[in-house]
Amino acid sequence: MTNAQVLSVSSVSHGFVDQDGQHLPILRDVSLQINQGDSVAIVGPSGAGKSTLLALLAGLDVPNQGEIRLLDQSFSTLSEDARAKARQGSVGFVFQSFQLLPGLTALENVMLPLELAGVSVKLAKQRAADWLTRVGLGARLRHRPRMLSGGEQQRTAVARAFVTDPALLFADEPTGNLDRRTGESISDLLFQLNQDTGATLVLVTHDERLASRCDRIFTLDEGQLQESTPCSV
Repeated sequence: MTNAQVLSVSSVSHGFVDQDGQHLPILRDVSLQINQGDSVAIVGPSGAGKSTLLALLAGLDVPNQGEIRLLDQSFSTLSEDARAKARQGSVGFVFQSFQLLPGLTALENVMLPLELAGVSVKLAKQRAADWLTRVGLGARLRHRPRMLSGGEQQRTAVARAFVTDPALLFADEPTGNLDRRTGESISDLLFQLNQDTGATLVLVTHDERLASRCDRIFTLDEGQLQESTPCSV
């Protein structure tokens, strides 16, 4: 692990305007810095704004106030298209709902981000197969999502997230749709890959066991973010 900073959040506040024109604050003066190779958990009660914060950190949205620098770029000032281009190949995502395309095989789902990045079909197929084998699905390359268990679908999603060798991986409730045993196997996989690849892992979770495995834990409550220690979760 190095001390290189890959994500910096400075005095970010964010909210929404309801149908009556009233401003609804979600985040208040949030600041944090995350270094390369860190594993970071964001925890807090439902409705606290964890997924909103994750979307801002990943550059899927921009804050009303403050600055977010991702991989040394100020995402707060970039257009949506520019943010998408900056994320390509550098940022991976794992979601609670897997978000696999049902008409594609596991291999084709994992190939997709490589093909979007301009990688040749031959190389994309080879790298996708290698990653599916790495996550234990070497015998499931031709299976479509409906033919896979929940755990196998999430393993496919993990392979898709890592296939571009991202510097950062964002995970939103990655074990939320899985039973405890399957969830633990996915957790083991995420942390092993975090260690093996040196990618920075930032995850939102309600799972205290999963959070406690991270290097750092932040609690989001009433719009404010506070860092705690793993043993206090």
